[in-house]
Amino acid sequence: MKRLTETPDLSTEGARISTTGRGPAQKRAVWKTAIAGGAGSVIEYYDFSLYANLAIYLSAAFLSRSDPGTALLDTLAVFGSGFLMRPVGALFFGWLGDRHGRRTSLLTSVVLMGLASSAVGILPTYAALGVAAPLLLLVLRLLQGFCAGGEASGASTYIAESAPARLRGFFGAFNPAGIAIGTATAGGLAAVVSAVVGSAAMSEWGWRVPFLLSLPLSFAVLFLRSRLPESAQFAKNVRTGVAAGSPIRAALVGEWRAVVKLVLLAFSMTCTAYVGHVYLNTYLTAQLHRPAEEALGTNSIITVVFALLMPCAAWVSDRFGRRRIYGAAMVGYIVLAIPAFQWMAPDSGVPLALAMAVSFIPWVFAQAVGYPLFTELFGAKARMTGVAFGFALGTILGGGFGPYVAQLLMTATHWNLAPAAYMAAAALVGLIALRFVGPSRIDDVPAETAAEPERD
Repeated sequence: MKRLTETPDLSTEGARISTTGRGPAQKRAVWKTAIAGGAGSVIEYYDFSLYANLAIYLSAAFLSRSDPGTALLDTLAVFGSGFLMRPVGALFFGWLGDRHGRRTSLLTSVVLMGLASSAVGILPTYAALGVAAPLLLLVLRLLQGFCAGGEASGASTYIAESAPARLRGFFGAFNPAGIAIGTATAGGLAAVVSAVVGSAAMSEWGWRVPFLLSLPLSFAVLFLRSRLPESAQFAKNVRTGVAAGSPIRAALVGEWRAVVKLVLLAFSMTCTAYVGHVYLNTYLTAQLHRPAEEALGTNSIITVVFALLMPCAAWVSDRFGRRRIYGAAMVGYIVLAIPAFQWMAPDSGVPLALAMAVSFIPWVFAQAVGYPLFTELFGAKARMTGVAFGFALGTILGGGFGPYVAQLLMTATHWNLAPAAYMAAAALVGLIALRFVGPSRIDDVPAETAAEPERD
């Protein structure tokens, strides 16, 4: 068996891109796997990001506060609470994927996420239910967090185990590209609905429309994923008896060093992304008083353009090593975050689209390289559990409460650039953690060892 360690590791120059040893059928299967994994991430993160993009409307609908600023903080706290369930969901879906198949885990998570998100769209408001309304919103947000705990890491693991070793970064970037497009779709659709129905109707009922679209979109992805085979690595695990162990114990005891590294790396990646990307819409409208349509629309368009560049960015990591490219992205955040936020102010004279594009340059490389990098930290026995759990913990610290901490810092210091400074600090944590990352631990398992897809 050829191991990836025979090719350049994460800290050295990458090899020339090749798909040697794979026939046309295997190459088509890899493309289908990457596209299906990315499509699922589009829907999952469309669902998960709607809350942040519509936070202003949700605070008015579900919270009874005389102070809009306090109501917004409370709404962002509920947003962050969804991340508290991520470790629980990570352990469940990671166990499910390591014991019963990557595919089974991904099918289950996408259906549950669709149900939870669509339920938000029909939830009665505070005026109708009183205090029960925000409590039900909290429950649904926790269910969303539970499902999200296994999606991104599960899709990353599935794609990484199916792609050829020397294109693992390229194909692995389909997952973060899907996440980015899903996030952009959430913001873009919110902007379109707001523009069509008007601000008054948007506050009253228009915010429900994007949530209600979650269910049909989720079932479309379910159909797509149900036609895929299991990953070659999991098929090998079953054949050799590796899958018979306890994935949770193997991850938390046997792989604890890899988990710690991943927590720190995921903190840096998700904090910079959620503060500088998702929370940015709220920052622009609530703090800089830009029109919601301008903030959401500009963010969405730039996100889609940059997301389409992610496979190219990840291809660079296949050539030069994932550590180098991820480290360069973190340095980019440290250098560019504060200037970019300064340029976003209406009186800066810099077009908003240009300021956003500058701030997103580190983001495209960090996201494209981060997910493949995470999967390469773990061995086969508990890879999905380890990736899911470590990523979930890091995401709680960085992404879940990143918007809340950014808003709190700005409120306490009265400094508009506090969110950007927080992003730079998170990037520094990522640079430090990167020094302890070694070579990849993924086997290059031939695709023909994968199980046949189940047919109904």
